[in-house]
Amino acid sequence: MTKKIEKTLLAIAKKNNWEVEERGDLETRHSDQDDFIEVSVWGLKAMLEEAYAAGKTATK
Repeated sequence: MTKKIEKTLLAIAKKNNWEVEERGDLETRHSDQDDFIEVSVWGLKAMLEEAYAAGKTATK
């Protein structure tokens, strides 16, 4: 995965989940408390839709 894609996915996650925004990254920390966060189903849906749209745009 390229750095550009990683930055895009992080931006999408931060926009749709306050825990990711507070955390500041999507890196594994090997801590259950840090690595398992709450995500609402509507937030997850929004993240997936935005990532899908970003992927479609990137392939054009």
